[in-house]
Amino acid sequence: MPEKKKDFFDQVMDYISEFERRFDETFYSIIRPLRVSRPSWDPNRCCLVPLVEVQENPEELIVTADLPYVDKENIDIKATETSLDIDAKMRNAVRFERWGTVQREVSFNCYHKSIKLPSRVDPEKAKAEFRGGILSISLPKKVSKQKIKIT
Repeated sequence: MPEKKKDFFDQVMDYISEFERRFDETFYSIIRPLRVSRPSWDPNRCCLVPLVEVQENPEELIVTADLPYVDKENIDIKATETSLDIDAKMRNAVRFERWGTVQREVSFNCYHKSIKLPSRVDPEKAKAEFRGGILSISLPKKVSKQKIKIT
């Protein structure tokens, strides 16, 4: 059976999809070493994935997350030695409408992000601060080497 020839709009959509794929591949290969996460969403759970940055210094990891439309009381943070989970409920749902050949509306009412940490941390000594929609979490690194005194 001969292959159906694509109409003009299908060809344009294929071109745009290929452009987006190549752009994402190039752009995120540049920012990936900076440990900046890609914005994303889960429409099934009505959750957005917040923008997150992980900075590392010799003593600690500092995780910064952008959580607009969130109150401090609605943030839940869980940490282990190797991972961090951030869940936050928004004050009001954020609604997006996409127009085109297919109309679709979606609302988001929370944020969720799971982060695999680049170093082991001591979760019991972690501290968090939330100001102006920015969550900053300080996670002291777990001491893996300890100096032994000679007596």
